[in-house]
Amino acid sequence: MKLIKPRVTISPFEYGTDIEVIGRLRETLAYHNINQNDINHLRKAHHLLQSIHPSIEETFYQNLLAITPVGAQPIERAIIENYLHLFFDEPRGENYFRKTSEFFSLLRSKHFEAGKTTAFFNKFIFYITAQLMKLEGSKMSKSFDMVQSLQSAGNFDQQLLTEVMSEKTMEQVITEISSLIDSNAKIMYMKDLIYSLDRQSEEIHTTSAATEEITAAIIEVSRSSSRITEKTTDSVKYAAHSKQTIEQALEEIFKTEERFKSIVQTFSSLQQRVDAIENVAGLINDIAAQTNLLALNASIEAARAGEHGKGFSVVAQEVRKLAENTVAALSDISDNVHHLKSYSNDVSTSIEETTIILKKATSEAQTSLPLITAIVKEMEDINTDIANTAEISKQQAVAIDKVANRMVGITDLQNNIRSLGENTSSSIYELSREIDRFRLSIVKDSNVQLSSIALLQLSKADHILWKWKIYNMFLGLEEVFPGDVAAHTECRLGKWYFDPKTVERLGHLREFKELDKHHETVHIYAKKAAEHYQSGSVRLAEEDLHQIEKASAEVLSLLNSLIGFLNKEGQ
Repeated sequence: MKLIKPRVTISPFEYGTDIEVIGRLRETLAYHNINQNDINHLRKAHHLLQSIHPSIEETFYQNLLAITPVGAQPIERAIIENYLHLFFDEPRGENYFRKTSEFFSLLRSKHFEAGKTTAFFNKFIFYITAQLMKLEGSKMSKSFDMVQSLQSAGNFDQQLLTEVMSEKTMEQVITEISSLIDSNAKIMYMKDLIYSLDRQSEEIHTTSAATEEITAAIIEVSRSSSRITEKTTDSVKYAAHSKQTIEQALEEIFKTEERFKSIVQTFSSLQQRVDAIENVAGLINDIAAQTNLLALNASIEAARAGEHGKGFSVVAQEVRKLAENTVAALSDISDNVHHLKSYSNDVSTSIEETTIILKKATSEAQTSLPLITAIVKEMEDINTDIANTAEISKQQAVAIDKVANRMVGITDLQNNIRSLGENTSSSIYELSREIDRFRLSIVKDSNVQLSSIALLQLSKADHILWKWKIYNMFLGLEEVFPGDVAAHTECRLGKWYFDPKTVERLGHLREFKELDKHHETVHIYAKKAAEHYQSGSVRLAEEDLHQIEKASAEVLSLLNSLIGFLNKEGQ
């Protein structure tokens, strides 16, 4: 019995596709020579494979579970079933490409190893092929088309898996490099440090000059305080001596008051005696008047007596003369007593006024004595304070002199810091250039198709580096000419932004709409900063840099939002 060999026509490598797609997807389909008939063969194969046990979904799940990284959550069965439905039943169009890429991106996000995952797919395709051959048996020639379509579809997905894995790896590398550039660029504020050190050096020079002036002033204050101390010491001595003199004078005043009181009492007795003399003179005057009257009566009686009364008449006349002389003498005495009394009254009035003045003066003297004591005490305290001030001034002069010496040391230290800052800035600048060269070489030397996220990360890095260039221009590390700054539509971000596919995909987002104006602002002020710096208008260039920073912060924030959206969308 002869074995019947199936007749199978094996064609050489063929390329091309009749599926209506464009761009990268068409190239991939054409390379694997996938046509519409292949989709029909896959659907037929899927129908045949429904009879095997365990099911292809269970086999795929269990073997994928075996290579799931430690700690990663297993892929859900529903997701696997959806992928296998796509693989066998979905036309190879944009929808298939997008959804399959999402599945492979999920594998990448769970850190499936690329080599093991590719081997897994190979084994799975081989397993399905073997199952089909087993199911068809002698109908090998009829099942060959299904096997060939299955291999082409498997190769297509493996290429897509490799590309997604590579794209994600490249995306991660670019993201990390962009993050490194961002972190490196944060040290761009070294310019501000150097500028601040320059301003601080100027302030220190000014402060040093001021401390020298303060030291001189304090020394002069110390000298003046010493001179004042000497003067106040003498003044305290004089005040103490004056106090003693005043105390002695007050004691004399108090004694005078006592003596004056005695005089007042004595003068009061004198006035009483004068009054008594006046009374006695009046009494004598009355007696003399009575005597004169008796003498007159005696003379009259003697005249009546005639001869017998002549002797008595002589006596009466003598008595009368005596009385008249007494009256005359008493008149003089009365006048003197009257004058004496008037004088004593005046003296009494003066004594009373003097007494009032003495009492007031004594009272004020008693009050002034504590004041004089307090004044002397205050002068002693002032003398002590001035002496302390002089001593403190000397100590301050020494302290400020130390400060001045420290200022000199700080100036030297700042100069060293500035030098280190410049060297650090130069080293960071060289490091950033090396990072940028590494970044560009990775993109240039790899044939990996860049994802939108990778393009945005590259755009972020481009954006940060341009701002970095402007910063380094101020440090003299980079020379930027206005002509070096291209229009915002010509840079990597601009080309991506105005690409029709990008507009179609993201044009509805608020972040996308706002991005253009801030991106344009960065380019406008970067050009202005270069123009102003080249013309020597550093202050205006600094203002331009401030505008760049504001707009740049908006650009980076919007780019991060768009990257977040793309991550959620799954590319």
